[in-house]
Order: sequence, then C-alpha cells, then structure tokens
Amino acid sequence: MIKRIPADYRNLSTAFGLDPVAIRVLVNRGYDTEDKIRGFLSADAQIFDNTKGLPNLDEAISSLKRFRDEGRKVRIIGDYDIDGVCSTAILLKALGHFGMDVDYVIPHRLRDGYGMNASLIESAHEDGITGIITCDNGISAYEAVELANSLGIEVVITDHHEVPELIPNALAVVDPKRSDNTYPNPDICGAFVAYKVISALLWGNREVSDDEQDLKKELMVLAGFATVGDVMPLNYENRGLVRFCLDHLKDGLNPGMMALIRETGQEERKLSSFSIGFILGPCINATGRLDSASNALELLMCRDEAEAKRLATVLHDMNEERKDYTAQGVEHAIKAVEAMEEQDRVLVLYLPEIHESIVGIVAGRVKEAFHRPTLVFTDVEEGMLKGSGRSVEGYDMFEKLTECSDLLSKFGGHPMAAGVSLEKKNLEALREFLNAHAGLSEEDLNPVLYIDADMPFSYVTEELIKDLEKLEPYGSQNEKPVFARKDVLLFDGKQFGKNKEFAAFWAKEAVSGDRIFKLKMFRGLTQFHEYLDETYGAGTSEKLYSKEGVRLKVAFYPDLNEFRGEKSVEFMIVDYQ
Repeated sequence: MIKRIPADYRNLSTAFGLDPVAIRVLVNRGYDTEDKIRGFLSADAQIFDNTKGLPNLDEAISSLKRFRDEGRKVRIIGDYDIDGVCSTAILLKALGHFGMDVDYVIPHRLRDGYGMNASLIESAHEDGITGIITCDNGISAYEAVELANSLGIEVVITDHHEVPELIPNALAVVDPKRSDNTYPNPDICGAFVAYKVISALLWGNREVSDDEQDLKKELMVLAGFATVGDVMPLNYENRGLVRFCLDHLKDGLNPGMMALIRETGQEERKLSSFSIGFILGPCINATGRLDSASNALELLMCRDEAEAKRLATVLHDMNEERKDYTAQGVEHAIKAVEAMEEQDRVLVLYLPEIHESIVGIVAGRVKEAFHRPTLVFTDVEEGMLKGSGRSVEGYDMFEKLTECSDLLSKFGGHPMAAGVSLEKKNLEALREFLNAHAGLSEEDLNPVLYIDADMPFSYVTEELIKDLEKLEPYGSQNEKPVFARKDVLLFDGKQFGKNKEFAAFWAKEAVSGDRIFKLKMFRGLTQFHEYLDETYGAGTSEKLYSKEGVRLKVAFYPDLNEFRGEKSVEFMIVDYQ
C-alpha cells in the first residue's frame, strides 16, 4: 500500500536541502512540519542529559549520595538481556567512579528468573549489602522490596517497564512509565534511564572534566547500544543517541566492545542499527540465554585486550550455538501451527522440547511467519511453564495479559512483548481467554507493506541515497524506506553465497528505456522461487536466470555499492508480487 500524505514538499525540500523523496519519507513517518523535521534531524548530545520530569530522580540522587557518604556496601541488580547488561555496566562503571563500594548481580535466567526476587534479597543480606540499585527491572518487585526493607536494605529502582498497580515502597522509583512522569520521552530503555540518573548524579549542571569525557562517551555508547537491542522507537532523542553510539562505537572507548566488533567481522564495515540488532547484540544476549550474562558484563567491563578477545570469542561461539537451538525451535513451532485445524487469532504454543532461553526468539519468528500475536511456553519444573510473547501492531499484549492475570503466576512486559509464568493446568484457559477477547479482525491479521513512493529506478542517484542516509539510523518507528515499481523485468540472474542463498538480477522498466539496473536479494530466495512456481506455474523461477526473465511488481530499497574505488547504485529487493 502506497502512503499518500499531503504536505508542502517543495518548500520543505528547499528548507532542509533534501530531495523531495527524502522529505516524503519523513512526512510518512509523521514529520510533516519544519519544527518536527528539525527536531527529528537534531542529534545534539546535550539533550541526552535532560532529566527534567523524571519521577523520583531527586530522591534517587540524594539516596545514592548518602550511600556513598555512609560507606555502604551497595549492590546493582540488573537483567540478563542486552538492556540489562548495558544498564549494569553503566551503573558499575559510574558508581565506581563516584567512589561507591559497589558490586553487582545479574539474575540467572534459569535459576533466578527475571528481576529482583526474595532469593536475591536474602543473598544480599548475607553478603552485608545495605543498599541496592536496580536497572531494567524492579518496578514489579513489590514483595522483594518489602523483604529488603524488613532486613534493613534500602532500595533505589531504575526501570522503564510498564507500571503495575502496586509500586514498590523503595527510596526512589525512577521509571518514565509512571503516571506522574512529565519527562517528554517515556519510551527510553532501561540503560538510558540508568544513564540519566548517573548523568544527574555525576555532573548535574556542571561541566564534564577532561578526564571524564571518555567515561561519559562510553556510557552514552552503551545506552545507545541498548536502545537498539531493546527495540526502542528510533525517533527524536533515541535516534540521536543511537546515531551518537554508531559514530563512536569503534572509538576504542570500550575494549570489550571493540573485541566483539573484530570477532564478528565488523571492524572494516560501516556499523548500523542492523549491526547492533542482528550481529553484535545477539552475542551479548546469547550468554544470558545459554549460560550466565555475567560473561557479557565481564566483556563490557574488561580493559585488557587479550582477555577481551577471549571473552568475545566465547560470546560469539555461544551465539552460533544459540542459532542452532533457535532453528530447531522455530521448526517445531511452525509445524505446531501448521498442524492446527484452524489457526487461532492469538497463537499460544506449548513446546516442551525447546530450551526456555529461546522461547522469546521463537515467538518472534512465529509472529513474523503468521502475523499473529504469539506466546510460546515450555516446561521449567513440575507443573510449571515459562513463556514469552511477541505481538503485532494493534494488539497490546501486556494489557491483554493483565485482563487475565488471575490465570498467571507472574508476568511483565509492554504492548509488543511479554514474559509469562503459569501453571500448566491454566494453559488451555489462557489460550481460550486470549482468543475470546482478542479484538482482532481478519484485516488486522493481514500484514501490510507500506510503500513510501512509486519511484523509477532511474530517479535514484548517489545524492538521493546520501539524503536517505541522513534519516538513519533506521529501526523501530523509523523504518527503512521502501519504494516500489510495477512491470519490472528480472532476468539473467546469478546465485551466489556458500549455499547459493543469495541472488543478483538485471532489471528493466519501461519508463527508463533500455537502461538496466542491478537488483539483489539477500533474504528468502527459496521462498521467492516457490512463490513464482506456485503463482505463475512450475518452472517460472528458472526464467529468472535466463534472458526471458519474469515480470513482477517489486518493492525495494536503493543502496550505494563501492568496489575498488568505483561507486554504483543498486537495489535491494524487499518484497514482490
């Protein structure tokens, strides 16, 4: 579906010196005035230190200062995903610099589960801890905080998750999702919340000293990394932070991160949000899935290059192992859905054969394959299941789970994702409730690819591609632009890659005369062949690799290829019909 939104394209193009197509992309994302576009394009690092309106920030700062001044033993309690690991690293580095006696615990995914719990509080008490600060968790830990209070342990919470009915009785609860929040951007990740608390604590309104500049940059890079890893909206402040992160990720501020960049073969490549979300980030996540996330934290805290290289190799190897587990889990899940007599609007799958650490990834892949909200559960102990959910636009998963919370032992999350524990006997009741109250129409379950413009290949120039690059980084709520053409002839294709899983085609379109263009496909080549043969007759896909070719509608994104000093415009196939 092509987006057609009216705006003053000519004047906006002149005002910002951007191609009208780039302006159209911005308008399609909701930036339809000069003020909105200026705000979007701004990446001023100073805005990252804005904390005005964050609830309980002053209480958090005064408590942390008191902890230091009283010489308390303080423990950071983080989380085992990218956001939790980066949050913990930010607090550990900054509070150590602040002069605080501080250590950390990241809950073990299998032994402890998510967030602060009674076991962690009791362990802290045994270790002589008298102060706790959480990051990327804590907002749902009402009972754990009550226990801490009874044992003389004072708690400061920093979190960004949805707020339950009962807010923990902590010294401070800094969460931009609170109802009394007036901070203008509630959609920031846990690491960015932690960074803002630290920024106010260490620097406030004073200038950052020369010897603190690298520390501050490193903390911002970690917050930006987590922003992509936790799939936060890439608009305004978040977009600027991620852009800052990508600009400085290779500066060597964090030896562990540099080792991971080298280990994954990204040192000579231009880093993007894709690099974080699909190459570097999964290595940080993998260790928390298959072992302990402390491995990932050790990497981010490491200052020795040899040790950083060793840890980066461990993380990379774990991620390769995780990929194998995931592929098997997705295969089981797809078969389970295909075996249904009639697909539910909300898919609730019980897969006892998969590892609990990958239920979220599997849920995400199933959601993408069938475009339905999906929850995947597996066994964790006798009679108990643990699961993870991924949603589609228009279905608030957290809200729906709240409506049936009496069936659940524990849950948390946000509109697009959730974690759930429940008794096995309640699984069928959960499936029935969620489907009876889904509120999803057939139209909601049909994915729509929105096209930014019907654009001839011949219109695309190096200058236009550079203008589109100015809208980066792309990600959640700032999706990569997609353009389309119909009646495109694809011919003389060549397959490449280790398993011939990629392809490059020559293409012609009527409006461009005899000019030919190069189109590439890096995902779903097998499915593309199957689609052509099923839709247009057996053997149609073979014509892609001959002079005869195949005529199709093609959705694409333009790219600039540079090889041996020569630049050329080419096009990445996104979809087809």
